[in-house]
Amino acid sequence: MFSLKPKEDKFYKLFLEAAQNVNEGAIILREGLDSLGEKELNVSKIEVLEHKGDRLVNIVVKELSEAFITPIDREDIYSLIKKLDDVLDLINSTMHRFLMYDINQSTEESKLLADMIVACTKHNLELMNGLNSVRNKKQCIKEKIASIHQIESEADRLFRKTMSELFKNEINPIEIIKWKEIYQILENTIDKCEKIANTVEGVVIKNV
Repeated sequence: MFSLKPKEDKFYKLFLEAAQNVNEGAIILREGLDSLGEKELNVSKIEVLEHKGDRLVNIVVKELSEAFITPIDREDIYSLIKKLDDVLDLINSTMHRFLMYDINQSTEESKLLADMIVACTKHNLELMNGLNSVRNKKQCIKEKIASIHQIESEADRLFRKTMSELFKNEINPIEIIKWKEIYQILENTIDKCEKIANTVEGVVIKNV
């Protein structure tokens, strides 16, 4: 049976804090696509969140090294906090591309993919919120995991369609290179969100 004793509660709190951090980064990215004139400011905001995410990973690693008992398997704890940090790293990479390539106008496709990232990170936040009571929240967790899988499938279809149209309609090879990379990072971010859901699904199977 899965349970978190008070002394073990630190891992749950760290997961929740990390997931909130990631969701905040996703929101800044999405809002930033509507105001690329402020991309330098948004890069700075996301970098602050990324540094916080790195600190949370370091704290979890330290707590793992000192903990005699952990609420779930040690490898699952490390996997979850690392994958959450990976999502934020990808969000940071995306925002940096707009700055590096001096892109001042986003596309509807990039906004749609960013919307999906916001949705996935919100679902992942809710998954982290359910980790302290997997047995009681099993159905809700299953629904959130299913929602993330559905979003990832939709993102795959949108990515393939967008790439096809990019190569078909864009005549400037430099623009193709820029947007191909941005779309790929956005799609990879959603894939990483799904990997978090898969890890949580494994935790549920092992602990219910």
